[in-house]
Amino acid sequence: MKTTLLTLALLALYSLAAELPLVSFDFEGTLVNAGSLGGEGRFQTYAQGEDPVFGAGPFGRCLDLTAASRHGGTAPNDPPAGGAVLFRDAALDTLDSFTLVLWARQNPLAQGSNARLLHKPGAWDLTAHPSGLSLALGPDAVKMPYLLTGPARLNLAATWCFFAVAVTPQTVTAFVGSRQQPLTRAGAAPRHDAGAASAGELALGNFGAIRPFNGWLDRVRVCRGALDEASLRALFEADLASAEEIAAPPVADLGRAPATNHLFRLAPSAIPFSTRWQRTNSLDVMQAFHATHCLWVYGNENNFVRRIQTMGLFYQGTLNGLQGQEHATTNRTAQGDASGRHEDLDGNKNTPHWMVTFGPKTFTGCCNHPAFRQLFFGEARRLVAAGVDSIHVDDWEMNASWVRSAGVCFCDVCRSGFREWLARRCTLEELKGLGIEDVAAFDYRAHLKRHGVPDAAAYRARYRTLPLTPQFTDFQIESMRAFFREFRQRLDAWSPEKYIPVSVNGLLTPLRPDHVLYGVDVIDFLQGESSLNAEYQTPNEYVFGAKIAEAAGLTQVVSPIPRSTARTRAALATTYALGQPYLVPWDLYMGSDASGIQPRYFGTREQYGDLYDFVRDRRALLDTHVSAAEVGVLINGDLPGAATEAFCRQLAARQIPFHILLGASRYARVPLRADDLRTLRLLVELSPAATFCAEDRAVLQAARASGLTRFVPASADVAKSCRLLELDLLRLEGPEDLYAFLRVNRGARSAAIHVVNWNLAPDGERAETYRNATVTLLHPERWGALAHVVWHEPGRPSVILVPERHADSIRLTLPQVTTWGIIEIR
Repeated sequence: MKTTLLTLALLALYSLAAELPLVSFDFEGTLVNAGSLGGEGRFQTYAQGEDPVFGAGPFGRCLDLTAASRHGGTAPNDPPAGGAVLFRDAALDTLDSFTLVLWARQNPLAQGSNARLLHKPGAWDLTAHPSGLSLALGPDAVKMPYLLTGPARLNLAATWCFFAVAVTPQTVTAFVGSRQQPLTRAGAAPRHDAGAASAGELALGNFGAIRPFNGWLDRVRVCRGALDEASLRALFEADLASAEEIAAPPVADLGRAPATNHLFRLAPSAIPFSTRWQRTNSLDVMQAFHATHCLWVYGNENNFVRRIQTMGLFYQGTLNGLQGQEHATTNRTAQGDASGRHEDLDGNKNTPHWMVTFGPKTFTGCCNHPAFRQLFFGEARRLVAAGVDSIHVDDWEMNASWVRSAGVCFCDVCRSGFREWLARRCTLEELKGLGIEDVAAFDYRAHLKRHGVPDAAAYRARYRTLPLTPQFTDFQIESMRAFFREFRQRLDAWSPEKYIPVSVNGLLTPLRPDHVLYGVDVIDFLQGESSLNAEYQTPNEYVFGAKIAEAAGLTQVVSPIPRSTARTRAALATTYALGQPYLVPWDLYMGSDASGIQPRYFGTREQYGDLYDFVRDRRALLDTHVSAAEVGVLINGDLPGAATEAFCRQLAARQIPFHILLGASRYARVPLRADDLRTLRLLVELSPAATFCAEDRAVLQAARASGLTRFVPASADVAKSCRLLELDLLRLEGPEDLYAFLRVNRGARSAAIHVVNWNLAPDGERAETYRNATVTLLHPERWGALAHVVWHEPGRPSVILVPERHADSIRLTLPQVTTWGIIEIR
């Protein structure tokens, strides 16, 4: 229908004007000129984060210029601002009799003056006026202004307005109208300028980069010759008849399918449980918490494995980076030790500082050493033969971690491997610059001692400043990655019919390129301890942790270190609300140091049972609904910066649904996905696009060039942009530290809003209880009919909610919220 009416509009114009417009931009997802000149316009950005894009208007898509930092300007030295669409064709350079036609609306949040609708340097300059328009003709330095106003009163910030100006060699005549007001003649004036013909690009929505129009433009036409009133009226009325608003996508359509970077994922409703050493009293506890997966279990008792699997649980055996330590000698020296332990510069083995009380043979293993690899892979094969469903690797980073914190490894295998790595990676000139004259004879231990690093203590002290530290670190990180790639090959060979997923001990919080992230593409999923200290166990950690794991395309199981029951409950609720599982707080590591190992933690049904009952009972909601958002946060995992967690928490605190778009290439390859960008309307460059690898930059540039996604810098007022673009879907009326997380099921046309409360009671056992908190659904036309709205809360009967409907919102008042609840909307 829209295309037919638009065609009728153009035919009406053409039949009266006898020829096509020279220029006709309708911005329907392209900048192709539908006028007789053909060709294509191009987006131009004059200030970072102020890109022009395609928006939604009354005639379909339009040109959206609302990213401009101001509307117009007053001084010739104003800084560049906003953007424009530029179009160049020499046929426009000779026009002195012409008609300009367009629709425009000013951003209601923008104030200012002198903003330009159209500008052609040295020729014409068009500005909106509340009673008409202003047209300046002639060279910019001596241009002649014509103020063409009449009785019409336009509210350009409230509605779309129609502007037309017809120019003959003798007169200038303007017409205005709007979607609410008929077309009227605004004014006319005799011409007395020196002529409007001049070479230069036509700019839509700006003047010289300093007079941006902060608003929207559509149906921009430039015609040869002056159209009369009848032709313009026919065009105006045909435009109105063809109006067809583009509706923002329904909330149910905003879901993002999880990335498929890995072959294995735990269901969002999975209830993982761990008994670290095959404790037989754990079986009843597993059942009490409705456990679905028994993870991270040390031990080689095959009967225990079978008992767990007979109960219907998934069983995971465990290896670690000290594997085979029972075969090590008790001496500190590595000499005579045939178990493949790490060596420091002095030839001594490495004991992690938190393991000094673990026993006399607690020495880390070198993933390059054949002896360690034989012990590790031999035990792995025994686990596979025992029928485990998965394998966890504790202290998994091995050489990649200890190279930085312990000054290892200088075993024979690592020294020869580093020599070969340098020969492959570095040119002769680069080697000479690093102080290596003959790489074939290079020995890193001898090299260090020749250059003033006599022992392990001196090496650790000077590690960060030594010339070869970056290369040695990269070699050891790549050694770890190669080890896990070989591990996967071996597992697939040992178990060709059954895929054996591998998890490792670590979380993506904090996000660092040289910690955990560097291995996400060589393992299947993560499980690791939360922060040790309570002051770090905040929404920052758990909101960001779940969202960054989602962005990396993997499951991340949080193993808590409980410092209070209320805090642990809030962390559990946040993690499940964002689609990730949370280990049952039972048989948990609580830290260790030189004084010994802290007692393990064993939570009870009284503390956490209601929450795991809730996970079991609402598993359909958890498993069938996915994260929904139109706002993206762009993060380069190779250069993440320090503010990532706080920034994401701020978005969550404002109830702004968002997705993280994660890219990394320094070690692990986490590619940006073009499909993820297509669902977004606003992308915050927390990491600038220019910092990504070439492949990811190409994906980002394609999204920017499409004009469908607005890119803004981290300094932008994201909440303001969301209001302007109507991306503010939710509002919570309640105390601070109350969060609402949106998830949707596109097929069922349903939504689930998880409400999580981080206001912790002083006694540390529960969150504060709040009655009559209200979740407000903004832009109600996007939420559907709301035929069925139910509030689910742990330990309480479900309650049907009666929506309170208003023209601009729908309010859902909750009977109460303590730690967690879900609003189910169908």
